[in-house]
Amino acid sequence: MQSKTHSYLLTLGHLCTDINQGALSAMLPFVITAYGFTYAKASMLVLGCSVISSVVQPLFGWLGDRVQRPWFMSLGIFLAGLGLSMLGLFHTFLPLFCCTMLTGIGVALFHPEGGRLANVVAGANKGTGISNFAVGGNLGFAVGPLLVALAFPKMGMRGAFLFIVPAVVSSLLILSQLKKFSEFTLREEKRKQAAAHGKALHDDWWEFWKVTSVNILRSVISRSYLVFIPLYWVAVFSQSDAHGSVMLTLFTFIGAFATYIGGRVSDHIGFKNDIVICGALMCLSIFGFFFAQSSLWLSGVLVLATSVFLNFAYSPVVALSQGYLPNHIGLASGISLGVVVSVGALAAPVLGSIGDAHGLPLVFLIIGIVSALSFLLSLFLKNDKKSPH
Repeated sequence: MQSKTHSYLLTLGHLCTDINQGALSAMLPFVITAYGFTYAKASMLVLGCSVISSVVQPLFGWLGDRVQRPWFMSLGIFLAGLGLSMLGLFHTFLPLFCCTMLTGIGVALFHPEGGRLANVVAGANKGTGISNFAVGGNLGFAVGPLLVALAFPKMGMRGAFLFIVPAVVSSLLILSQLKKFSEFTLREEKRKQAAAHGKALHDDWWEFWKVTSVNILRSVISRSYLVFIPLYWVAVFSQSDAHGSVMLTLFTFIGAFATYIGGRVSDHIGFKNDIVICGALMCLSIFGFFFAQSSLWLSGVLVLATSVFLNFAYSPVVALSQGYLPNHIGLASGISLGVVVSVGALAAPVLGSIGDAHGLPLVFLIIGIVSALSFLLSLFLKNDKKSPH
């Protein structure tokens, strides 16, 4: 019961961290209106958060592997919320940019240690533990824009102050359980030593980079859908911005549910089996979406199917990444939960340029090709039932 409670506490921490990333993008229209920024200048705020997070996240993961630092999580949640909440204090670009970088540093602090402890608290059921943790991130990205939509029309940029509340509450809750998290870490180390019969655990870097390559391709798909689905609904189906936003919200929440279920299924059928099956079905749904341009309802069903298959395999991908580096779980978490997301986001501007020149349907044809590459590469992952060790 205690492990389950602490698993959900990590979920809450993940939600209250990523709620800031989700909210930041949704704040941009209000930033532009309040401060008179151009689209490019406003977008730099998101870039500042993402880039700093990607750069320092592996470093924090490496530090966490050398000496366990569960307090990184509490500090990370607090800084992520603090940076975002201070966007309502300033009116010029440089201090606002520094605030988003502070949020990025907070995100970078939380994810490696949070991902490591999600693995530790899970015990033998790694897929389940990682899915619990990952759902928090899914929900954070979904809830953040909803809070912005509710608060900012009435409060303007002052609404940013609200985001300090979940940051403070969740960071204090996790801070109160640091001793227990340290006990989980010690217990897991003893379990691994017993399982290895006194032998040193081996880091399989080749397999790690293989599964990370799959993860990067999947991140390109995920981030591209988040960017282009609302635009596609407007440009191709002549729907309103509101309809596009509803489709994106459904995509996100269904993805969270699929993440939660997928980790549990992968503990029974195997990580690779989960990844390969979902990869094949996702590929079919994306190509089906490309050919279903004449049907709004069929396209909607196929978008939601893509969300299911994409997120159903998310937890086993992360669990494999951690399992291949048993001596560097924090580093593996930082890369698989953080860096990969930012790398995937870099594809969006390139695809956007292609969409401007040749139309959005071609963008989704390219995304389909990326999904096919991801599926083919997943066939070459090591065939283990639950984890590589």
